[in-house]
Amino acid sequence: MPTYLPTIIILSAAALAILLVLYRIYDSRVEQPKKLEDELREGLTDPDGRTYKADVVALEPVRKAAAASSYDGNRVIIVRNFGKIPQKPYTMHDLLGIEIFVDDRIIGRVLRSGPHKMLDDIAPVVNRVTMRLIFDDPADPDFELVLWDPHDNLTARAEGPRAAMNNARKWFYHVEAVLRRTAAAPAPKAPPASAPPPSPPPFMAATAAPVVPPPAATTSAPSPAKKPEGDVLNAPMIPYI
Repeated sequence: MPTYLPTIIILSAAALAILLVLYRIYDSRVEQPKKLEDELREGLTDPDGRTYKADVVALEPVRKAAAASSYDGNRVIIVRNFGKIPQKPYTMHDLLGIEIFVDDRIIGRVLRSGPHKMLDDIAPVVNRVTMRLIFDDPADPDFELVLWDPHDNLTARAEGPRAAMNNARKWFYHVEAVLRRTAAAPAPKAPPASAPPPSPPPFMAATAAPVVPPPAATTSAPSPAKKPEGDVLNAPMIPYI
């Protein structure tokens, strides 16, 4: 057995391990975020093909989860376990609030109806940053997204806990503004089902003006006809002598 064969095997294994690490970094750093971004972009596209710009975005490639919100598009897109569970859209009126956690301690909460806790971003040490979105959805009432966890490799593409806190702050104030605006404007109601047009009123025959019979010609009683003057019957009787 050649003496250099073990060295070749060890070097090949090391190269394979390095390639595997590079692939995992590429997949978590480039490929998975790109897929999640495409999924969010698809959710922010209306049936007419118009894609709305997301106001805030949060990606978590390790857990294959993501969230995006667009006020102009009136939708919040949630992705849970990408590839297994389809995305789920919500409207702005379905969004009930947000909670921000740092090391399992809540530092900010804003709800549509309930106690508020303004964001307290003074934690000297940040190890884990999590945000929780609350929806008016009995099936999935909340959505929790880890923005930073040191045990997750390249979680959410954040450059560190402070970058995750900056993203959490953007989400917090975005949701606060959305709740303030949607509280002033009532939720749009679905247009009522179009009722059949009212039936036309029954045909009313035009009432003919009463026909006044023309006044009958008044005929005067015929005057007795005059007998001619030469009629012997009309002559005066002359006594005969």
